[in-house]
Amino acid sequence: MNALKETKKKHLLAILKYLYLHNSSTMNELVENLQLSQPSIRNMVRTLQEKQLIQEVGNDLSSGGRCPTRFALNEKNYLILCLYVQVDKVIYQLRNFNEIKKEGILFYQSEDELKKTIKDLIDQEKIHCCQIAVEGIVYEDVYVTDHHNVLEKHQWLKDIKKEINIPLQLQNDVKMIHQGCYFTYQQDSTYYLYINEVGIGSSYFYKDEPLYGRSGIMGEIGLISLKGKTINQQIRECQNQEEFNEILSLLLSIVFTMIDPKRLELSLDLKWRYEENIIEKVLNEINQSCFENLYFHEDVSSMLFDGLVYRGVVYLLKERIERNEKIWSNYLWYWWNFVKYIEYEHVSIDENH
Repeated sequence: MNALKETKKKHLLAILKYLYLHNSSTMNELVENLQLSQPSIRNMVRTLQEKQLIQEVGNDLSSGGRCPTRFALNEKNYLILCLYVQVDKVIYQLRNFNEIKKEGILFYQSEDELKKTIKDLIDQEKIHCCQIAVEGIVYEDVYVTDHHNVLEKHQWLKDIKKEINIPLQLQNDVKMIHQGCYFTYQQDSTYYLYINEVGIGSSYFYKDEPLYGRSGIMGEIGLISLKGKTINQQIRECQNQEEFNEILSLLLSIVFTMIDPKRLELSLDLKWRYEENIIEKVLNEINQSCFENLYFHEDVSSMLFDGLVYRGVVYLLKERIERNEKIWSNYLWYWWNFVKYIEYEHVSIDENH
């Protein structure tokens, strides 16, 4: 019974995620893309309508017969605060789905000031969820950085959660950029590599989700030691373009030979350039398809916030499915007990007579 419930919730969420990624859909499109039967889709769409999670938004033209109805998410109550916490500043956006309500940059000098900045942002609006991107290894409410060649643990989110009564989730920044990138291409088995002055982060997407590994360390390729130093250290201490080209060529070669992704997305945010001719020559020595599947991106900030709002929406969708299932289960429980009580009373009356 529990397995059936979990499967149903999984399919309901799949429909809601598809509607979010594609803005709207007909039942036939859902059947075709989610590979579920027509009766199952019909029943689940009806359920989601009754729960007011989706709504009709018009009809497509028909080539014969009834015009197919188009469905979309009900966009009420999805106000999400998205934060990107960096070494000395917080970049924020207040989002309702794809609409930016407010945005800005706030600076801080200490961890206490950072906590106050975040709490003040949350208190300003009636938000439903807060998603926070940080640099480093993320594990639940804690993250670890190595900005100064020393691993440093950050636990300030635990303190904020004691005072704030809304969902707050910590996310790795590179995985959120990759999540935002997924909006555009929606291709599975893709890899994302991001390099800035601090070091390297990477992410691998499989079955529509970024993989974190057992302890959240998956993708922290910059922690690999090479010639007595981590690759992160070598990026920080890099002296010239030739040295950077050597490091980048090695990283790309490792990813393509170890994982062979369908797409490898690359972004740089540092003084060294992306020299395409040199990279092409190195990758073609491995396999010509490697360079053909390499895509370079310059602006990543919009992708990061798209990724954060997606995680926020998915979190709220899961929560609302769970809440509705719980309400329905409670209703059935009370109804079953009421029926048993009536049966008992009826038997008691019959026995007395």
